[in-house]
Amino acid sequence: MNKLAVFQLDINNIILTIYKYTANGFFTIDEQIVEQVKLAGDISKDGYIKPSRIQETISILKNFRKIVDAQKIDNYICYADPIIATARNQIAFLDEVYKTVSLYFKVLSHEEQISALHSAILYSFAMTRGVIMKVGEYSIELIKFNRRVINSSVSLPFGTLSLLAQVENLPIGKRMDKVEEIVTKEIKKLDWLKNIDEESEFIGVGKVFEALGKLSRKSSHYPLDLAHNYEVTDDSFKNVYNLIHGLDLDKAKKLKGVSDMRADLLAIGFAVIKVAYNEFVRHGFKVSTNGEMYGVVAKSLLGQTGEKPLLDILGYSLSSINEFYPTSVNADNNYSIAVILYKQLKVLHKLTRPYVKVLRIAASLCMAGKRIGYENYTKNNFPVILNCGIYGATHREIVLAAFVAASQNIDDFSLNEWVRYKDLVNDEDIDAIKKLAVIIKMATMLNITNANSVKDIACDVLGDTVILKTEVERDASLEISQAMSCASDFKKVYGKNLQIL
Repeated sequence: MNKLAVFQLDINNIILTIYKYTANGFFTIDEQIVEQVKLAGDISKDGYIKPSRIQETISILKNFRKIVDAQKIDNYICYADPIIATARNQIAFLDEVYKTVSLYFKVLSHEEQISALHSAILYSFAMTRGVIMKVGEYSIELIKFNRRVINSSVSLPFGTLSLLAQVENLPIGKRMDKVEEIVTKEIKKLDWLKNIDEESEFIGVGKVFEALGKLSRKSSHYPLDLAHNYEVTDDSFKNVYNLIHGLDLDKAKKLKGVSDMRADLLAIGFAVIKVAYNEFVRHGFKVSTNGEMYGVVAKSLLGQTGEKPLLDILGYSLSSINEFYPTSVNADNNYSIAVILYKQLKVLHKLTRPYVKVLRIAASLCMAGKRIGYENYTKNNFPVILNCGIYGATHREIVLAAFVAASQNIDDFSLNEWVRYKDLVNDEDIDAIKKLAVIIKMATMLNITNANSVKDIACDVLGDTVILKTEVERDASLEISQAMSCASDFKKVYGKNLQIL
């Protein structure tokens, strides 16, 4: 197992993130430390980073360097936000850092920032085309992409702070209205945003979108505390926007527990998003918690594999989870057998194609609860899967998969728990969950020795009996015996007797 250290000079923070990664391109965050240093505050005042701020930065980086050296990490990336390039003493600042801490920081250009944002989305969402928007304090990035290629992009030279400076004497509501006017004029100059088709998706990146997503989840009593890939609907956005628009400044400053951003800056950010809704957003948007840093790391580590990775985002995500937190010797074989059973039993379960993704997640993580402990691990599958950080699947698909993996013993299905997720699931899903749960349990039993003994399965339905004929390479008597223990649940769910030969 290798490690990569990423040192980041953000506009308000210095961040050290340590990743674990493997030679075949899987990676995960192992540790992250954030120290606040408001570099951008100095730059915005007179264009210079103060000597005291430089020393503060160096002091923090020295401590970060100690952590990295103690772990004997010799692979690292150092990069700085584009705002650093606007400092008049940026060269002297970065030279001093290099001489003192032996860390050479590359200041991302706006083009590199856009490329990193695009990569972050490609490596964490299953989509073919869309528009990416990041609302920062000093700039706004917009990217239109199709089939993994950037078609058009722009980095607008203003953000929430610079926009606030133009309207700070106005009440919150009028500030937001004025910002809409200012940003709309600039957006209308971008002809490529006028031709966004209905199938394109809109992805929001950054603290403004994350805060909006959190407010949306709170206002709608959303059952999951998952920020990434959360879908903000048109109605939800309108409700949150109107809430903020109607606050006076004192109340807005008391808006706690949403973000470490100032509430007045959030209001400006929401006004910018409102322009996006007015001009090119077609049907809500998805929140991404992965920004430039994720893109920089993904491009660096996945580029080492020498392939074109992540055409299958979900598959990569599930494999990565099992790589770093293994609970089954052969999770892939569990899924392979589950797929065979799913196809062979299709005449009985009659489930539609969308459930295949649910089956894939549940089969791959059907033993994830063992991270907590072996006893009752199938029940423990539920919270573990919800909090695995799965990419390439919607929140609904993740919830359904968690129920499937937790209900491998049919009597464990909890209707009380189900009611909590009523806004994401429906009553028809209950039958599907039970049918998939039986398939998953049978698949794990047919792979219980991890010897890959069962190669194929054929199904015959004879009256009230289902006969599964296994094709094996070696003795599979234990696998068949264990799979037959599912006969009782099979009868409850499918209404048929089960025989496995």
